[in-house]
Amino acid sequence: MAKKKKKVNQHALQKVQAIQHKKAFIERVKKFCALISTDEPLFDLLPPKILDTAYHYRSICIKIKVAEGAKITKRFVRIMYSHIEEEMKSKWIDIVMGDVKRSVDLVYYYQTVLPLEVVLLSEHCPFRGKEKFSAFCAEATKRYETYCEMTVNIIHRACFAYANLSTRTMYTFTFDQEWPPAGLFYQIVMLNVYLLKIRYVEINKERRPVIQTGEIVHQRGVSHLKATVVPVERLPGNNIGGIEELPVYVQQHAVNRTMQRACCVYPGSVISLINRAFTEKRKIIREGDKFFVECYYYDIKIGYFVARIIDNMFVIITFLLITHSSTPEGRKLSQLTGLKRADIEFLAIDDLKTLVNSDIIYDERISWIFIKAGCESILRMNSEVSMGDFYWLWDDTKQDTELSKLIAEYIQLGDNDEDYFENEPE
Repeated sequence: MAKKKKKVNQHALQKVQAIQHKKAFIERVKKFCALISTDEPLFDLLPPKILDTAYHYRSICIKIKVAEGAKITKRFVRIMYSHIEEEMKSKWIDIVMGDVKRSVDLVYYYQTVLPLEVVLLSEHCPFRGKEKFSAFCAEATKRYETYCEMTVNIIHRACFAYANLSTRTMYTFTFDQEWPPAGLFYQIVMLNVYLLKIRYVEINKERRPVIQTGEIVHQRGVSHLKATVVPVERLPGNNIGGIEELPVYVQQHAVNRTMQRACCVYPGSVISLINRAFTEKRKIIREGDKFFVECYYYDIKIGYFVARIIDNMFVIITFLLITHSSTPEGRKLSQLTGLKRADIEFLAIDDLKTLVNSDIIYDERISWIFIKAGCESILRMNSEVSMGDFYWLWDDTKQDTELSKLIAEYIQLGDNDEDYFENEPE
């Protein structure tokens, strides 16, 4: 007969876990003291009562809650928590102790440094040798303010990263901290949803939804949308009277194409690229009833947002990579090579990852063609992606792509085709 499993004593298990957690905390404090010590072993100055009190005021992980009525799934909360924690582990805060300067990540700070600071700053926790920590305590308030500012910025960026034009969803938040009488430092992020406006317009004789874009601004505990607009005076050949600026709206097709062609990691990257194109006052070109708004990754031009004015709105209808056959540079590229739209698509020259992971920068003749077409920004990205500046574009599967050879064969560029370069098309 099989033996019955003994029933787990939950109370005993919790006691064991509590002991283990306390030991881990004290060990972290010991390592931290060694980190900031000069000559004297600071940890040895801390009596058990001080360590017990510090453990009592320890900080638990940041908690994310959902505002009442907000439609946010538990899965999304887990994603946000993981995102925020990883960001906090990658950001560092300075710890100064006399002439010693060390840095710890934000998670380590609130789990270990902060509760120790609280005890050392308390007048009710005296002990012999406390003055040895005076240099450490002198920067405590400034350090805590820096931590709060950095944490709020991380949460703000996380909310923006997952903002989604496709679902009309942007996120707002509040960040509260408190030490209840029972101890434990609570950090609460309260998430809420802000729904973007939607309008219906006629595009190519079809009625389609378009979504407003902008940025959530947090001021004095109140969140509101700072809508993206374009001043009419910046639009070449405009003939709109009585209106100083147009709100920017985006159709779903443009969202999809930006995600795909600009290789956006997060849905919020689409909003970021659009907003920056207007706030940074990038060049706008007009061709007929279409406007081509330059799009940049930082200071590198990657393509254009194509828009039309519809019902007094500046509506983005698509996104084109700089090498696309419909852009000014793409047309020049076609002129220089004879490549048509189908050829460009076949060679994947309109795919950003293929371009920046390829060998085109190492082929003098192919590089020359891209430079003459005005696509030198691609060569710059091609160079910098290997140095980690555009790490999200790195693709191991495309690293062995001999794109320059494929292009040369496709346009029948010989091994010594000097005439091609001496008599290039204008």
